[in-house]
Amino acid sequence: MDSSALYSDEYRRNPEIVWKEMLNDFPVFYDDISDIWWLTRYADVKNFFDDYQTFSSSTYELTTGQVVGPTLISRDDYGHVVRRKIVAPDFVGNRLKSYEDLIVDCVTNLIARFSNPNEVLLVSEFSSLLPVDVISAILGMEGDGQLFRQWVTEMIMGLNDSPKLRQRGLEASAAFCSHIAPLLNDVDHPERTDHIAKIARAEIEGERLTREEITAFCGLLFIAGGETTDKAIANMWWNVLNHPETLEALLDDKSLWDNAFSETMRRTPAVISEERFATKSVEIHGIEIPKGAKVRACLGAAHLDPSVFEDPLSFNIFRSDMHLGKENRSGVSKDAARSGHFGFGLGKHFCIGYELARNEAIIGSQLILEHLGTPRLDREQSGPVIQARRSFYAVKELIVSFQK
Repeated sequence: MDSSALYSDEYRRNPEIVWKEMLNDFPVFYDDISDIWWLTRYADVKNFFDDYQTFSSSTYELTTGQVVGPTLISRDDYGHVVRRKIVAPDFVGNRLKSYEDLIVDCVTNLIARFSNPNEVLLVSEFSSLLPVDVISAILGMEGDGQLFRQWVTEMIMGLNDSPKLRQRGLEASAAFCSHIAPLLNDVDHPERTDHIAKIARAEIEGERLTREEITAFCGLLFIAGGETTDKAIANMWWNVLNHPETLEALLDDKSLWDNAFSETMRRTPAVISEERFATKSVEIHGIEIPKGAKVRACLGAAHLDPSVFEDPLSFNIFRSDMHLGKENRSGVSKDAARSGHFGFGLGKHFCIGYELARNEAIIGSQLILEHLGTPRLDREQSGPVIQARRSFYAVKELIVSFQK
């Protein structure tokens, strides 16, 4: 296999062909164009996440960290554990339930603004807007939602190697930091119930977050929680609308949206790869990955591993070989007979906002059906394609018709 296959237009449109070849014949592959090693099989990707001592997330200091500052994802030490305990509690379990009304309000506001409720541009009018609206409300940020979304887009593009895009990303980050700065004052005021005030007041083992860390965390929330949730919602609707039997099941039983979300995170994950540094030389399938090398785990390929998932190319919300409900807090499936997806990562760096993303997707989808009726695709439309930084995978737009 030649590395150029990973940079072709055909790969961008239909990566499954290359992933299948890698799974079968090149489970460890050296990409000499980007000087990075690829892992594609499910077991190897799982180990990539589990063995954080060998596969270090410090690589994020050279990407996300340069745009938003020091974040949890670039740390593997005990400081990561302490800081995660500070920022995570609001995003899981009973505390997260307090945000459900907020999500409903954000969804309802977006539905009311649809230009034509009989034909909705799902990405432009809904999925690209909802996560940023929800996160800004949770953080207590007031202002122009469109401006926030512009900052997020430019910060993400700033993760690119292009000096021009990197500069725009830094400028967007600076504007974001200026907007956040006033919210870091008076955090002890009793009427402050927003998330910024909560994490600014929180103290674990004598440690508190610095202003820089709080700002970086908020920026990461927008980048990771905004862009990925947007694309997960769009991909889920693409999958559902292209499988009539699935849509019928969801119309009969709205609780099955949980299954649809999980299966989407497997079959068409919004994020198809994660990167780490190898802290020591490691041998996998007889091939040595040298110390200091960049390693890319391809989640998209791992989710199509036929040794783990039966008929992996199919979209099946009733899979017997996969954990289809809400993820556990580490992302690990506790049922030995059912494997989980890697869409939120795994283990130490499992996505903090995993439950929030799921709630946005499911509550949003259920309310759209409740307000607009039965959805359908009236025209042929393009499916998911590889997008920014070659790590995002999603439909660019989805025109959905509705009938009461």
